[in-house]
Amino acid sequence: MAIPFAKPKPALRITASSEIKALNKHFTLRGVPKPTDHRLLLASWNIANLGVQKRTAGAQKVIAHILKRFDLVAVQEINDDYRQFTEIVERMGPAYDFVMSDTAGNDERLTYVYNTNKVVAGNLFGEIALRPREYPKRNVKVHYRKSGQDKVQIFKKMRFTPFDRNPFIGSFSCGEVDLVLANVHLYFGAFQKSSNENNRKKYARRVLEIFALAKWAKDRSSGGNAWDKDIVLLGDMNVPNMSDNEATINALEQFSWRAIELYQSGLASTNSLTRIGGSNLGNDKTYDQIAFAPTALRNRVMSHGVFDFDGAVFKSKWKSLSSANTHARAVKKFNPYLRHYLSDHRPVWVEIKTN
Repeated sequence: MAIPFAKPKPALRITASSEIKALNKHFTLRGVPKPTDHRLLLASWNIANLGVQKRTAGAQKVIAHILKRFDLVAVQEINDDYRQFTEIVERMGPAYDFVMSDTAGNDERLTYVYNTNKVVAGNLFGEIALRPREYPKRNVKVHYRKSGQDKVQIFKKMRFTPFDRNPFIGSFSCGEVDLVLANVHLYFGAFQKSSNENNRKKYARRVLEIFALAKWAKDRSSGGNAWDKDIVLLGDMNVPNMSDNEATINALEQFSWRAIELYQSGLASTNSLTRIGGSNLGNDKTYDQIAFAPTALRNRVMSHGVFDFDGAVFKSKWKSLSSANTHARAVKKFNPYLRHYLSDHRPVWVEIKTN
């Protein structure tokens, strides 16, 4: 069961028009293109606990505005109670529609939101549910630290446990581009570096989910009955970082699926609040990914990035907190407002040429 983020005190009164104005300036600062002909703006966003905690009307308008910047968005963490999500889509305007999965682990749904004036939903939608004979079994190497030393544990012949939340696949077209998306929110479990063996085993399960996902995509893409060979894996993959010894990213790339290099450490915001080194508010985790099949679709990617909305919104609250606290303390007090009203994840996006 999802645990809601507590409502911060004092509560925040959101003036959507002011926040939208600030977001538009930040879109420009971060180089997020405006929707235009011959380009598909594809994004992924984990909108944390949507339906578990109540978003105010102002917060919904802000979320809707961020979503509207993109033509097609894979959304994660919509709760069984999906009514807040449908309210947000209604705020986006009559041109926008969505396709949603049923609930899975943690009572979560996966969804695609798209601009019907640019994007056409295809005929293929469904969940990835592997048959027992397809369950992979492999050695999983986990790096960790104990007593101040770097160590490695290998879980031998570990067998895949079915997806906690089955990935949700959908087919779409825009201009001359047809593609199949796999929207995912993979198992988290525990961090890689844990000194606790049970936690390391949970992390190994996460690695196996990514391995199984990439293997499925490879098999479907190379099979004669593939709906479309241009398969994009996107969503909250819970990849902690992009380093060479990170088992999760290695499992993805083993089958030639290449993650877009979204993350740039050291790109500072003008207000010194954020930089783009991660898709989480802590800015140190690369959980959210967009990975392309080894096909020509890769060559159509024109630009990409992470949109750190947290560097733009709630400026008056940030100003009051930063003037009365150290930077670190101000961030610690500011983040609960972001988590509760918006999300603890940032959207990731790519721009694809469609002509």
